[in-house]
Amino acid sequence: MKSLGGIRVLRIGDGLGAAYCTKLLAGFGAEVHSVVPADAATPDYSGEEMAWYEVERGRLPFDWSAADAAQAWARLLQQTDVLIDARAAADAGPCPAEPETLTASHPRLIVCRITPFGLDGPYRDHAAEDITLYAMSGLMTSTGDGTREPLNAQPKIAQVTAGLYAYIASVMALLRRERDGLGDFIDLSIREAAMENYENAIAEHLHAGNIPRRNGDEHNMVPWRTYRCADGEAAIIGGPIRNWSKAAALFGNAEIERYARMDQRIKERKQFEALLRPWLEAHDKREIFLAGQRCGLAWSYLATMLDALQDPQNVARQFFVDATLPDGRACRVPGAPFRGTATRWNDDDDAPPRSAAAAAANGERVDTPLAGLRVLDFTHDWAGPHAARVLADYGAEVIKVEYPKRLDGMRGGYPAKVNDFARFWQLHRNKRSLTLDLERPDHLAFCKRLAADSDLVLENSRPGVMDKLGLGYEALRAINPRIVMVSMSAFGADGPYARFAGYGGTIEAISGLQALTGYDASGPAFRVREMDVLNGIFGSCAALTALLHRARGGSGQWIDLSETETCCWTVGEFFAQASASGREPPVLGNRHARHAPQGCYAAAGSDRWLTLSVADDAQWRRLALIVGGPALAEDPRYASVEQRRAAHDELDARIAAWTREHEADEAMRGLQAAGIAAGLVCNARDLAVDPQLAARQWFQSVDGIRLPGFPFRMRRGGGVLRWRGPDLGRDNAHFAAYGDLALGDTLAPDRLGTAFQ
Repeated sequence: MKSLGGIRVLRIGDGLGAAYCTKLLAGFGAEVHSVVPADAATPDYSGEEMAWYEVERGRLPFDWSAADAAQAWARLLQQTDVLIDARAAADAGPCPAEPETLTASHPRLIVCRITPFGLDGPYRDHAAEDITLYAMSGLMTSTGDGTREPLNAQPKIAQVTAGLYAYIASVMALLRRERDGLGDFIDLSIREAAMENYENAIAEHLHAGNIPRRNGDEHNMVPWRTYRCADGEAAIIGGPIRNWSKAAALFGNAEIERYARMDQRIKERKQFEALLRPWLEAHDKREIFLAGQRCGLAWSYLATMLDALQDPQNVARQFFVDATLPDGRACRVPGAPFRGTATRWNDDDDAPPRSAAAAAANGERVDTPLAGLRVLDFTHDWAGPHAARVLADYGAEVIKVEYPKRLDGMRGGYPAKVNDFARFWQLHRNKRSLTLDLERPDHLAFCKRLAADSDLVLENSRPGVMDKLGLGYEALRAINPRIVMVSMSAFGADGPYARFAGYGGTIEAISGLQALTGYDASGPAFRVREMDVLNGIFGSCAALTALLHRARGGSGQWIDLSETETCCWTVGEFFAQASASGREPPVLGNRHARHAPQGCYAAAGSDRWLTLSVADDAQWRRLALIVGGPALAEDPRYASVEQRRAAHDELDARIAAWTREHEADEAMRGLQAAGIAAGLVCNARDLAVDPQLAARQWFQSVDGIRLPGFPFRMRRGGGVLRWRGPDLGRDNAHFAAYGDLALGDTLAPDRLGTAFQ
């Protein structure tokens, strides 16, 4: 049964974020069509992008100049469930796009407007490209080498994040429509959605004034990065922290034994790393990967695209599937983003599920889209907690089940400060905290009674851990047949790596994603900020897809989500390119495959930078007039994009000479006034005082603190910030009705663990 069978989706306007959203909607069963002007050309994507993003059944030519265009558009919307509208904020064509008009005339229609900066505010009509959105979301300030300019991510992080959240918002609205029969209007800013990837940095700045900046991937934890080895680079991750001592003997140096604790390794980073290098440089990357995993550590290696296509885990799970480029060449792309026991990806079964919208007749309104849902959150660290936090923000009751003997790393490494970390306040806001020791039979029985009254269980342990506790899917289904369980493991529930550990640094490296981002092909590859969050967003997608499936007459189910596979999903077009050509995609640095010039340029002041991207010849002439006057604008050597690409170094020097004389925000305003996509490389402090975010009242306040806002707005009621991440065990007394247990003893100081051990 298709989760979205019988749902009709229209997409209007170009944009990879919108295409990514409709790819997901189509994959889970919706009928998707693109509305295009009658004389429109194919969107300006590369062949690989078209093979990956464009999945609609057909393009619907529409004559916007016809006398009856408004009536024809209204008839089309009457037959539509979801409209994904990616037109510019000011570009609605001859047919209205205002929420009041659409909701009044089409009360069951769900409209998701995707724009770079949102539908209001001083940046509403600003031009944007991938590099400017990455820069203005705060992510670029952390990517690259601290001695050089910030580095753009080659994966399209901002667009992918926006597409995922557009899918989430649409599915949330469909879930609410199942209850009350009414549609919704969603305002999704690509920049605000992308800022979710920067949530912890923003939260910590708002609390303590910290301003993180790029440091060449020197993670706060040690070791937690890639290091040179005999045949490439190995990702050496010092977690799970409790397992580090098992690997110390591998290095054949007794001095490593004295670095048993993470805080010691952080304090003496350089001395410690010097002890690792001789052994690493004498061994191959795959040998190192397997040796670390045998010790229970989340090691991997820096894989290329071609490595990842042939990886034994991906082969065993049959993850990559055949596809065809527009020119007819065969290629390989990622298959299902996650796998459910009832939810199918690209299923051929055309039978639509039964609608359960019994409340449609009375028009009952619900304040939040996920009201009434209960979620048990067994996740830890970042990706899983983010998935659960999204659900909590939009109305679900999320209960974080905590084991005080082994604290969540986001509570920090110090038992005396478990309630004092801004990143925990952000990642676990709107959740309840319940402390349980699931090795105790009475606590386990208590947890099962909670599960009997719950809709969803989220967990991100290694496969088999929940089964060993007595809380695997089969055990839960026996007490609650309608339960949905989402398991977010590093590599998936089967295959040769199934039991392996993984964190963001593990997964970004072995998925092939990290290899794409660097200043040039000869230099190091850099991590992207931050794939943990994107994997968490995929977890929210999986949960909501399964919940909608159930609400439309389907069953409960178990979802197997491999975070390595979802990481691959963010770069599907690059897999298409590599598999078709047999070569690795080129490393572009801050440049663009088709536009020129594009780059990141130093502005006046310390560590202040401006990004810009020129998409066509007219934009080039306007930029040239600003930075070099008529002589540069009329210079025939730069008249075409091919000429400008050939002379990119020279043009970069001309632009940089101009930007160094201007404040970055001043230069951005001037270039945007000329219609050129330009954006400040924002740090956390810039975002805290950003005029667009202030105008849209994006930041939220609760319990005397400010926290980041929400990735999208829903006209009928969406995200609500009710409280910050809770104190450890705050809600133990709240659940007394489920059993008379001595939950207080789990919080005794001598029972609290430390994240450093």
